[in-house]
Amino acid sequence: MGGVERGRLAELDALRGLAALAVVLFHFTTRYDVAIGHADPMLVTVPWGHFGVQFFFGISGFVIFMTLKRTSHPMDFVVSRFSRLYPAYWAAIAVTTAVVWIGPLDQLRIPAAAVLINFSMLQGLFGVPSVDGAYWTLLVELSFYAVMFSLYRLRMLGRIEWVLVAWIALKWLWWLVPDLPFRIGLLLVQQYIPFFALGICAYRIYARDQVALAVAPVAIFAMITILVIDGWQHFAVSVSIALIFWAFAAGRARWLAWPPLVWLGGISYSLYLVHENIGWTVIAAFTEMGVNSNLSALLALGLVLGLSTAISVVFERPAMRWIRSKWQHRNTVRF
Repeated sequence: MGGVERGRLAELDALRGLAALAVVLFHFTTRYDVAIGHADPMLVTVPWGHFGVQFFFGISGFVIFMTLKRTSHPMDFVVSRFSRLYPAYWAAIAVTTAVVWIGPLDQLRIPAAAVLINFSMLQGLFGVPSVDGAYWTLLVELSFYAVMFSLYRLRMLGRIEWVLVAWIALKWLWWLVPDLPFRIGLLLVQQYIPFFALGICAYRIYARDQVALAVAPVAIFAMITILVIDGWQHFAVSVSIALIFWAFAAGRARWLAWPPLVWLGGISYSLYLVHENIGWTVIAAFTEMGVNSNLSALLALGLVLGLSTAISVVFERPAMRWIRSKWQHRNTVRF
């Protein structure tokens, strides 16, 4: 099996950063205007920015399949994912809760009990509101990790194309029988599995695990599913994801390794975690002081970029390194 060159993953990180920025701009322009209302007309809006989430799912498909293929011991994967997701998430909950409670937007506040439940990242399963509206995607990611981990334990990753066909078929099942349990569908990731599947197909080609003709039927099935069930806009996004991943796998996306984009990719998770409610609070606060909405949004963007950089450098990366080093040391001592 061909190994993946780690250096080229900078391009994938840059793509993640661009996806995060698209989501941020959507929330600061179009979504804020719908939910709160800008005091002034926005010079630039990004109504399509929410599709950055689908790019996240595609990237996760690539990265999680790659990670599991490299994993020798099951708990290594669990520790890796925990250290990647939870420390930054917990920091973001604390900062977001504090900012929202001193800010002017009462509708963004949630009860203290709900905040505590949020620390589990499972609030969506119980109908508990999230500290930040963007957190809904985290349960989708966790569910995808859990299913992929189960497939890894069952030694089914080598037959992933057949598994993906059956998995994508679940989306058709829930579409045809909409009364099926929502939570089961959520845990099986049926709504978004076609986007994850595109990422997995891309990795199979990139790592030379499989030839393009072998994964093409899965990718086509995924995109047809998206077109029929989700509509032409989501289909256009899926085609874009497929083309970008093809360019990446073929080594034709090296322009993405531009240092500013790589930096943006490095802070993308923290940026996603802290941008929405904190950004909205900042926009509202500046607007109340008479600052133009366009400048308020620009100031909010600068603030969340700085805050996410600080969380990433001071907390996210050190905590991730510390947890992983402790786990490696524990294994070394044991064996």
